[in-house]
Parts: sequence; structure tokens; C-alpha cells
Amino acid sequence: MTRRTISRRDFLRTSGLVAGSAALAACAAPGAAPAASEGDDSMAAEPQTISWWYAWGNLDPAVESISQLESFKAHIGENTTLDYRGSTNNEAVLTALAAGDPPDGGSNMDYPGLWSRGVCLPVNDMVDSSEIIDPNEVVDAVWQGGFYGADLIGVPSIESFLWYGLNYNAQHVEEAGLDPDNPPLTWEGVMEWHKELSQFDDGGNVLRIGLDPIDAMAGEPDFIATSYGHTWWNDEEQTFHLDHELMAQGIETQAEFFRFIGPDNFAGLRSVEGQGTWGAAFNAEVQSMIIEGYWHAGETTIQKPEVAVHNRATWAPVPAFREGAKIMATGPHMVQIYRDGKNPDGIFKVAEFLHTEEPLNIIFHEVGWIMGIQSWLPTIDVDTFPGLRFYIDNIEEVTDWIVGRRSPIHWFVNTQLWDLREQVYRDLITPQEAVAELQKRAEDEWEAQGL
Repeated sequence: MTRRTISRRDFLRTSGLVAGSAALAACAAPGAAPAASEGDDSMAAEPQTISWWYAWGNLDPAVESISQLESFKAHIGENTTLDYRGSTNNEAVLTALAAGDPPDGGSNMDYPGLWSRGVCLPVNDMVDSSEIIDPNEVVDAVWQGGFYGADLIGVPSIESFLWYGLNYNAQHVEEAGLDPDNPPLTWEGVMEWHKELSQFDDGGNVLRIGLDPIDAMAGEPDFIATSYGHTWWNDEEQTFHLDHELMAQGIETQAEFFRFIGPDNFAGLRSVEGQGTWGAAFNAEVQSMIIEGYWHAGETTIQKPEVAVHNRATWAPVPAFREGAKIMATGPHMVQIYRDGKNPDGIFKVAEFLHTEEPLNIIFHEVGWIMGIQSWLPTIDVDTFPGLRFYIDNIEEVTDWIVGRRSPIHWFVNTQLWDLREQVYRDLITPQEAVAELQKRAEDEWEAQGL
């Protein structure tokens, strides 16, 4: 994978979504789960464990359900146990690797970062030998997003679809005297909604925010760069382009949302338990808009159905000078296989199984997540979760595509961006100073890691 940007055709080529929901009804589902292999007594003879670590807690109930499937038990082998650990993180994996006792595989971690450290196995040969995984069945941009050079650095699986959309609570919008059928598509328009939707008590303390402009996907460098028509990371040349006027403009725009509320006011709202980022404040109805991917629709329905009924989605905002641009990102989550794990073949079997219909359906209904497997996508009822239809029906209208999180130090840059952006909205530095410093920190880190 040598490109960061992709075309609409690249995404659609294997997605089977070229005609919206009408086309979705016409295609067949993937095949049944694999049958148990015959004549392999070695797996039955000796108990085995497959250890799989996952960064978030959302998947836990789905993994529990999948683990109970007879088809799963047959596929991983008799006397084999899945040792699954959710709500872990990159640091825990690195610590386990340093101690010489890593899990066999991990997911929703810093994929390129771990790969660049040399701790992951390429899975090309495993995939080539698989009778279950068909790369042609996976949305092309998602599959290609798993490559660094010629190496497939993990098995794209679990959830991998569309990342950007402005989700909003239509009830809040109506109560504010705004039109939920005519959502804003520019930052300028979203700011108007932000001002109308935000609520304060008599003492000036914020009770509800319209939009946190850096919550969820909006906080990442890929998003604000793409919104402003810029590319901060050149995947082919492996170079940074953070010190750019368009990046500065984007940061300044996001800062204005904080200044309207007040930085300390904003922080106070976030400090209350249950009013955090990535959907918590939206679920608590103290935040009316959020820039999230398709998963917001399902996660909100599962976690807070009484709020989800009011959820709607539209295009993520762009500046007025780019009005009409419709941005979207995609990319894979994966099962990465760690070089020093004890059971690489076992964790690959888990990744294989995730490409079959039973786990795809379980993950969709129990977590709200979608894996871009073309023969399965048409089986989804796009009205299962309020707001999901936007992500399915409008793929053909996207004008600006990217495969996101490609830089090996993406998460380092993301952390530094958060630090510097706060200094901007607190008026400690200018946005131009912020992007210049961000460029310097990225280049210094790149050199320090020997990349």
C-alpha cells in the first residue's frame, strides 16, 4: 500500500454497494462457518490456549457468544481454549513483549507502530494458504490498508468500514428551533448549530454542548487535514506535512468551538463521570452532535436506545471554501500476530473464523460493528440502527477518500496535536506556532525511533 488517498472506485470495486440499499438486497451472504478438519488427532491430544488481547471493552459480549459456537470450537480445535482479554492497550502489549510473554495476537492497537517495531509477523503466507479468507471478498481499500510495502501486517477483520459523519440528536435540534432535515455541511454552519444547541445555567456553567470538535474521529490529524483538503502524511514518501496553513486553519476552527463554551467550562463537563468522549456524553444527552463513524449508530442503539431513536447522520463538515466536498475515511482493524507468541496458528484460526457469517452477524447485532466483506454487507438491514442508512446509501457521493492512520507514528502525532491544540484554544500560542511545533515533534520522534 503506497497511497494514502483512494478513489471512490477503489473503495467501491469490491464493496458491492454501488447502488445504495437497493443493491444491498440482491447479493448473497458469505458461506457457512468452516467444517471441522478430519483426522487431526494432534490438536485433540494436547490442550492448547489461544491468547487474544483487545484494546476496547465493546467486543467482550460478542466474543463470549462467538466462543460458545460449536462451529468456532470445531474450527480452533478440540481441547483448545480462547483466552480473550478486553480493555487492554498498546503499553500492556509492549510490556508483555519485553517480558517475553506476549499474547498470540492483538487487535485495535497501534498496528503500524507495532509493525515498525518488528514485533508482528507478516500474514501473507497464512492468508494465501487459507481456504476461508478471500481478499477479493473484502472491500479493496480495507484490505489494501493492511499492507505496508509488500507485507500484510495483520488480518483485516472484526470491524472495518466508514469513519466520518456528523451525527446529531434530532430532538435537541428541534427543541432549539433548528431544522433536523437540513443539517449544516460546513464548519461555519455547524458553529451556528453549536451556539444554538449549547445550554448554560444562570451562573454560566455549561449544561450541554453542541459539538466537541475534537471528540472521537474529529480529534485525529487525518480528519482535520482531510476536512481542509490537505494531506499531512505522504505514505509513499514517508514524509510529514503538518506545518501547513490549512492545518493551522483547521486547528483555529476547532479552537473557536472551545472558546464559545470556555475551555475550563468544557473541561468541567468532561470531568463528570459518564460525560466523556466517544459517545458517552452523547448518550448522556449533554452533547448534541458528534463526528463519528458508522459504528455510532449501532453502539448508541445498543447502549442507550432511548437516545438512539433521535440519532441522525450526515456528512462531516468542511470549511465554506470547500463547500460541496464530501469526505470519508476507511481502513482496517486487524488481528495482528505477534512474533514471540506461542500459538500463531491458533490466533490465525480466530482471525479466519471472523470472516464467516456467524461472527459477522453476532458482532453486528451485539456491538453494532460492520466488517467490509462484500457478500455479507448486502444482508445488513440498514434501518437496524438509526443513522446507519446514511453511511450505506451515500457511498457513491463521496468526493474525498482516504485510508486513515497510515503513519507509523500516527498516535504520537495525535497525542501531540491534542496538547498543542489546547494551547491554541487557551490562547497560549497561535495555530501557526502549533503546526510548526507539531512538525518538529513529529520529525524528532521519527528520527528517535530510527524510522
